Amino acid sequence: MNKLFHLAHWLLVAIIVISVIAIGQAGYALWQTNKVNAFISGDVESELVPEHFKAQFSQAFRDVEQGKPESALERLTTVLETDDPELEAATYFNRGNIHLREAQAMAADDTARISLVGLAKQDYRNALLINSSLWDARFNLELALLMVPEEPPLTEASDKSKGGGVVVHAVGFRVDLP
Repeated sequence: MNKLFHLAHWLLVAIIVISVIAIGQAGYALWQTNKVNAFISGDVESELVPEHFKAQFSQAFRDVEQGKPESALERLTTVLETDDPELEAATYFNRGNIHLREAQAMAADDTARISLVGLAKQDYRNALLINSSLWDARFNLELALLMVPEEPPLTEASDKSKGGGVVVHAVGFRVDLP
């Protein structure tokens, strides 16, 4: 019986030690989360940006407001490594917005405008591939397409100058009714 009490005593000590370690880890994770949330909400003025993806996303937004789009694009590019699809779609959307704003600020005859609009269209399409319900991305993609329209590639079937027409193949099926 004495051995059973001795074993129960050490089992209880092991459970307590494991519990204290788990509480310590949870407390540290909570402290880190509160620190990141305080940075994101703007309660803390800090020069050092936490390495958390949402903190980097928030700082990119601040960089755009302060007129530093290059810095914002660098931060948003690092955020794309996230596993969160919602954050990834928002990141592509915001990158497209930065490119589109820069293109709109350029003169209409500037050749760099076309490449910036092309980057914006690519980012909006990536955002829509991740989350097709982003209506703002759809609208901005339409604006980008109006700025620099895309021409579909000509193929033999669609080339009207060769006298050819469009070929449509219809596939039918039969339903056997009872």
